[in-house]
Parts: sequence; C-alpha cells; structure tokens
Amino acid sequence: MKIFNESLAGLSMCLVTFLPQLATAEAVNIARTAQVRASSVLESPRYVAANAVDGVISDESRWVSARNFDGPVWLELTFPEPIRLGGVHLFSGFRTGDAISGFNFQYRVGEAWHRIPSAQIEGNHATALRVPFDDTVEIVTTGLRLNVTDSKQGIARVKELKVWPYRSEGIPALAAPRLKGEPRIPQIYLNQSGFNRGKPKRFTAPRVEGEHLFTISQRDESAVLYRGIVQNHIGDFSDFEPAGAAEYVLHVGDEVSVPFRIGHWWLERVTYQGMIDFMIDSRHYVGNSKKPAKGSFGWRDDHQFAFELNSLVSMLLSNPEAYFRMSSQIEYVDPQQHAGKWGALEPYTEAAPDLVKLIHWGADIIVTQELNHMLIKEQLAYFLYAWPVLQQWLPQQNYDVVKAYVLANWTKSELSRKYPYDEVPNDHNVLRLQESVGSTKGANPPGHTVLPNLLMYAVAVRDAEPNSEQYFEAAYAQVEWMIQQLDWENPIITKGQRMSEHVTMTGLAAMLRLHPDRSPAGLRAKVNEWAQVMIERSENMWDFRKLSKDQWVPTGNKPTMWNEPGNVMGFPASALAAMPYIDSEVTRERLNQLVWSHFDNCFGRNPTGRHFSYDAPREIEGVEFGWYSFYDGGIGQLAQARFVFDGAPKNAHYPYQPEVGNIGWTEGWVNFNTAYNLSMSYLATAETQIEGQYQSGALKVRLKAPINFDYTKQEHAKVRLLFADGSERQMLLEEESVDSAYLSGRLELETAPLAVAYGYGYFEVKADL
Repeated sequence: MKIFNESLAGLSMCLVTFLPQLATAEAVNIARTAQVRASSVLESPRYVAANAVDGVISDESRWVSARNFDGPVWLELTFPEPIRLGGVHLFSGFRTGDAISGFNFQYRVGEAWHRIPSAQIEGNHATALRVPFDDTVEIVTTGLRLNVTDSKQGIARVKELKVWPYRSEGIPALAAPRLKGEPRIPQIYLNQSGFNRGKPKRFTAPRVEGEHLFTISQRDESAVLYRGIVQNHIGDFSDFEPAGAAEYVLHVGDEVSVPFRIGHWWLERVTYQGMIDFMIDSRHYVGNSKKPAKGSFGWRDDHQFAFELNSLVSMLLSNPEAYFRMSSQIEYVDPQQHAGKWGALEPYTEAAPDLVKLIHWGADIIVTQELNHMLIKEQLAYFLYAWPVLQQWLPQQNYDVVKAYVLANWTKSELSRKYPYDEVPNDHNVLRLQESVGSTKGANPPGHTVLPNLLMYAVAVRDAEPNSEQYFEAAYAQVEWMIQQLDWENPIITKGQRMSEHVTMTGLAAMLRLHPDRSPAGLRAKVNEWAQVMIERSENMWDFRKLSKDQWVPTGNKPTMWNEPGNVMGFPASALAAMPYIDSEVTRERLNQLVWSHFDNCFGRNPTGRHFSYDAPREIEGVEFGWYSFYDGGIGQLAQARFVFDGAPKNAHYPYQPEVGNIGWTEGWVNFNTAYNLSMSYLATAETQIEGQYQSGALKVRLKAPINFDYTKQEHAKVRLLFADGSERQMLLEEESVDSAYLSGRLELETAPLAVAYGYGYFEVKADL
C-alpha cells in the first residue's frame, strides 16, 4: 500500500500536480479543539506541544522534542468528545528537509492505545503528507497519538498536525501550490509511452466538437507524416506504421500531444521487466520490506485472492523465452529466521530464471503454511500443470510434496485459520459447485474453480490417476451453472468484481480451448453474449468499458471504494481469452480495439491524463505524467517497490472532469499487478504466430512473438519440435534483423517432427507439419 505523498520537496524525478484543497468549507480541522501534550520538549516555551495544533505552518511555530534515540517520542491529542476520524495532514521538519521519516498513529479505546493499520509510515522524506485512514477499522475515539519511530538526530520536528473527521468523500487534499515550471497536461489523451506496430492506435480529444483534422509529425519537426479526422472526440491512426525509433506528436488545432513512439512489441518492451520487478519486491518476508505484513502470505497485502501463481504460471507458459533471458535478481533465502513460513520445498537451482523462482516461492509458502482456503489451494493446480516446464530447475521433491498436499486438501471443507475479507462460503471443497458471488472487493469471483479443476484434470490424466474424471465433472458442472445463472447485465458479475473479474471469462474460455468437444451446450453463445454487453458499455469517447449503462466505475459510501487499476488492466485478459470463440468478425475487431484502449487508459488515455503509477515517469520509458500521489506505508509497505500501480480515475472524473483532481483512494496492491500480468500473458499468446516447413531433410521455422525488446541487436528464442514418439527437441531461432517482429531458423533433420510449438499447455501456439 502507498500513502498520498504530496511533498513539496524532492520531486525532481516525478511530475506531480498539486490541486487546491477540496471542500474546505465542509472540512473542519478538529486538532484546533484538542488538548495536546508531548513526551518531551527541546526548549520551552519556544517549541512546546501546543505549537503543533495552532494552525500555523512555519519553522517558528513548531513542536520539537528532546533528543531521544531509545525511548518513546510522541504527541498526543485529546478531543472534547468522541469523534470518528478520517485522517490527518502532517507537516514536519525544518525548512524543506529533516522530515519525520518513521511514525505511526494510534487511537485511544478506553485506557488502551491501538494502531491504525493504514497509518504506519517508514522511509518518509516528505515534509508535507496527507495520511487518510482507511476503513479497515472504524476509528471513533477521544484521543489520537503520533508516535515518532525515526527522525534526524532522534528529534521530532512537527510544524503542524491537522486532524480531519471522517467524511464519505475523504479528507481534504493538501493545500499546496502548483510546482513552478510544471507543464500542463495536453488535452489530447493517448498512450504517453507508445504503441505497438500493427495494433489499434487511438486517442481522445474531449474538447474537440464535430469533425476536426489531426496531423502527426516527428517531434520538433514540421513535416506532416499523417492526416486523420477526429470524430466523436476520437482519433484513429492505426494505419500509421512508421519504421525506426523516432518520437512523434499529434496536432489537433493548437493542441499538441505528449511525444510517443511506435515499435514492435512496445508495450511488452517497456513493462515486462517491471512485472517481474514488482513480484520480486513485494514478496512477504524477503522482498524490499522485511517487516511482517498483516493478512499476508506469499506477497505483502495479498490476502487469499491475489491469484499470484495463476498469473506467474501464465507468464511462463505464454512467452517463456522473454523471461528466461532476463538477468537474475533473486537468491534463495534460508527460512531459518522464519521457521514455518517457507521451506517445505527444496530450493531451486541457482540457474533458474527469476520467474521460476517466484513460482517456487508461491507454492512453497502455501504448502509450508498449510494454507487451505480454496482460492489459495486452487493456485497449486497451476504449479502442477506447469511441471514439465519447471522440472528442469526444480527437484522432483517439489512436485511430490505439492501434489500430496493438493490431493490431501482439494476436497477438504474446513479452514485451519481465518482469512481477511473472506467472502467464500464455509465449504472449501474445490469439487463442490460454487453458487455464491462476492462483492466488489473481488474476494469471491464467479467460476474461480473452473480452470483449477481443468488443470487438475490434465495433471491427473498425465499421471494416470484413477479418479481423474472427478475434476472434469466439477469444472463441467460449474460451467453449466454459470451458463444458466450468470447475468452479464448485472455489474457485480463483470466489472463489479474489480481486479478479480478476469477469473470468470478465462475459466469459461479454458473449457472451450481445452475441451471443445466436451464443453456444455450454450457455452460459446454465453461468451458471445458477454462480448456484446462489453461492447455496448464501451461506446464512449474513451473506448472505456463502463460499470453499467449509467455508471463508469464502482463507487460506494466509503472513501476506499473503489480504486480500480486492476479492473482496467485485467479486462484485456477477459477479452483476449474470449476472442477466439466470438463468431462475428466485427465483434472480434471491436474487442481487439478495447483490449488496447484499456492498456492505453492505464498509460494516460483517461480523463486525468495520467499513468496509473506515480513512479511511471521514472520507471517507464516515454511516460511524462504519473499518478497524482502514492500511498506510503500501510499493510503492504509497497512504497519502495518497483512498478506499482497506484490509482485510476474515479467515477467523478468521467466523462471528462479532470478538475476534480486527486479524489478518492490511492493505493498499490499486489492484486492489481497480478491482473496486469495475466492480461500480458493472454496478449502474448494472441500475438504469437508460428509456421514450419520440412523439405528434403531440412526444417524451416518462422516465429512471430513478443521477443524483440532491444531494437539494436538480433535476439534469439527457442521453439519446441514435437515428434511422433512423444519426444521433444529445441530449435534456436534468430531475429531476422535487429528490429524485426520475426525470428527464423533452419535445421537439418533426418526425421520430420509432427509439429513445431512455442509456449506451453493451454497457452501453446503450434503449427502442424
């Protein structure tokens, strides 16, 4: 999780717009009514505690504590009567530095003090912070305490502490000026980074009425390279396919867009490494924050519905060579200091790619901690299914232990512990028909058992298990129920599941892909009906799939409802999974547009004009404007993790109200990133093409796949040759030029293979010879 960090200092690496304080007439700083005392004072009466709540933000009117490296340092407020708190503004330090770097807030219940989960901050450098209290705990109290845990020279320096009562719209934004020299966001909204060659390229110009000419030129050049027409606020330049790595800009009237590039696999090129980096950093216990995280298992703040192995295994199966060639960052950590947290699985070989090490970590955590919630044990089916790929780096003991655990727990109904935000009924038998649907939290998406049972069926058949058919029967019964009972017009079935929505359609599509001749009647029609509803809800100037006919994104009666980066970024997985089974070519083409419009939405084609990540300008090539703010601290301690998705436009931003600014909740979450990982996996398979020809003892193979990430060198990838006797052999291909979409190779063989393939399992793309 990340805090709304709106520091006025140290922002040279990232562009942030500071907006005027919102709804100040309705917000009252109740700190002014409080009695205040402190653990100590450096010098009285100059730095007394009362200065921290006098309404003056200055170096001359501060509370400054005595130096203390070992004992408690605190500032305590007592209110005249109990009140529900919504959050604080904290101004600390001296001049533009020396901010309090570590602190937490507690509230009083009777005579005891309790920590506020969302208000635990480490590594802070901001002298001005907005700290909203999430509603995990309803904070009604007469007392609030600031505990300082880390500060320069052991001295706490607080210029002002403003305390805000709870309001459904959240606490006010920091009243802060726009940074001098900060550029205005252009009113041409597109993917700030760039576009993939051969794919839809669209933008939104919300202030352009009627039809209007737009042009494209190279950055800082006047020559027009492309002309088009803006219609209904949308411009389309999908057929603009320049070669090279130049930067381009769009012109609409006097408005000029941010620069962008067009290249082979551009989206994959600028995000694949980040996907791995986030999963490395956000691991519980061993990531970049070692602090234990409440309600977390394998990844900090994951709970039971982050679907990590689902996404990581999908990445492995869909585009293995792209991940195999990445440099290694992970070293095995002995579990000695965390006995019982991991270690049931023997370590991997050091040569294993980081993606494989992450998969090993996820499975090890589940088995060692004996996590038997159905949403968690279902993930182990992905590990077992991928074993033919994993076994080259993992000992056989891993497979044996995981399989034994799955067989012992798959049909077990009882839970051995409580799980946070649990919405799944008490019976955790994965073979049982699941007839409940969860809330917008995303903790119980419909059909979550379908794909795990199909994968266990494949594993059981592969291992000649006598009861293999039970898994298929369970998946079949679940799909039948979904065909009969799910109403695509009901938002809670689709976008209302937020970042977990992808579970439903990927399960239905997997049944069609893996068992086209055994699928329940009406399944293909059900998928086509889904596509029509999604298209109807996307007829707007953003090509953005709305929650319903009348509402853009989920909202609720609390400020934490809802931050939905994973919803937007996970939608492409559903669309791409469905597309092969869509009967209408027109519908398929429109779904493909929506796949890319939702990726573009993440990159700035939205009413705020911002990328979903606060750190995007620093971490992602070509991004100028990151999200307004980030959440520093909280359960997940994700502030310093790489490639975090922090926020997305709220309902009030749509259809076009950028002036409302930084409203609602902003917070990174593992569950958002795994949704993006899954979409990129389905995109890889959709983009992959392979062909082979065997003649006169020689095999020629040509592969098109997301491999070309370095436009300056010829890259390589391996494909698999499948022979009639069941054996396999790898064949090395080379990129046809330094900047090509294709790799090819020639190999002399005495015996022709049956087929050539790239990827594995239900993500495999192959050509029969």
